[in-house]
Amino acid sequence: MHPLAYKYLKKVLEEKKLVGPDETCEYYPCHFVGQDCTWCFCPFYPCEDEQTGGEWVKTKDGGRIWGCSNCYWIHKSEVAEELLETFKKFGIDDVEEIEKRKEEIKKIFSVLKEKHPPDKHKKQS
Repeated sequence: MHPLAYKYLKKVLEEKKLVGPDETCEYYPCHFVGQDCTWCFCPFYPCEDEQTGGEWVKTKDGGRIWGCSNCYWIHKSEVAEELLETFKKFGIDDVEEIEKRKEEIKKIFSVLKEKHPPDKHKKQS
């Protein structure tokens, strides 16, 4: 996990509260106005699910990296809130738990996605 992602997710999991729109961030809005910034660094990365709006992007050296620029799903307030509550329910309260419990995290992703289907063709609020 990237050190910035680790640091940010650690803070979110310790504080156990939603961030909401972070208009103080120099990148806001990176997805859409009103987005929930709680999961700025996605705990599902790389989900590799194009239904979210994410996609494989070619790198300068010819490789590929998962790009999330067009993913609006995790930033919908109802998804952000339910994910935080689900993490609390399952005792996922630190970044190490995200890394150790990858299979469980994948299941949480699937359940959330089924309950709150993404629409990759439009920005969601």
